[in-house]
Amino acid sequence: MKINDFLKQIARDIEKKDIDLTKDDFYYILKYVGIKKREDLKEDIESYFNQFLDNLGNSLVRHIVRSTGTKENKTYYIGLYAEKRASYKEACKVYFPVKYEYMISALKTIFSYLIRNSIESVVKFHVKATNENIVIRFYHKEDVIPFINYCYSNFALPELLEKVNPFIATIYGLGIVKDDNTLNTYNGTLSEVLKDYFLFLKKNNALDKISDLHFLDYVIQKENNEENEIIKFNLKAIENNIKAILSRTNPLD
Repeated sequence: MKINDFLKQIARDIEKKDIDLTKDDFYYILKYVGIKKREDLKEDIESYFNQFLDNLGNSLVRHIVRSTGTKENKTYYIGLYAEKRASYKEACKVYFPVKYEYMISALKTIFSYLIRNSIESVVKFHVKATNENIVIRFYHKEDVIPFINYCYSNFALPELLEKVNPFIATIYGLGIVKDDNTLNTYNGTLSEVLKDYFLFLKKNNALDKISDLHFLDYVIQKENNEENEIIKFNLKAIENNIKAILSRTNPLD
């Protein structure tokens, strides 16, 4: 789905149902757009991860683990060779939207690569299907391209990957974004902006004016008026991603 298609579909829904969508509504929509909900591998994924952690506990690999959520979609995090949060100005996040049936194989490959190359990183993954099944935060931007090239050279990525949400630029199908991840995430900031954008359009009876370029202008205006440097950084990331998508250029340039 393209940005224009996504925006116009939301506009039609808002007009038809006469509703206002919240930030949480948009966050949920972005996470599951284009995905058939599945959870049949939940126990297998958790069993694999627990076994992996047992083996990792007997090694010298430095790691930390945490998890969040139990009701909607439990999410696991594992930090490798990382003792503190990544600097948002130096880090880069890669979305690996692997198809649900290949989750365990993808996790094995990703963990093996990161450990073998001693990459400072945090891996996040869901136990139920989303369009962002695995997300890797690389602490150093220079580690991203070697990882992507490795995946491209060794796997038939088009056959393994779902589509990320339409606001995330990709290289070989792998999404690339930068965000703060403390005050807010990329998708968290994007959800907030989408909520404000549609409220603005509805208030001004301008839902028919919607377009990807109009939304880009709105993001840039928000960015120019924002005083908080972290939120401004995330808004700039959204701007850069939309521009990369529309111009079909490298999101890391």
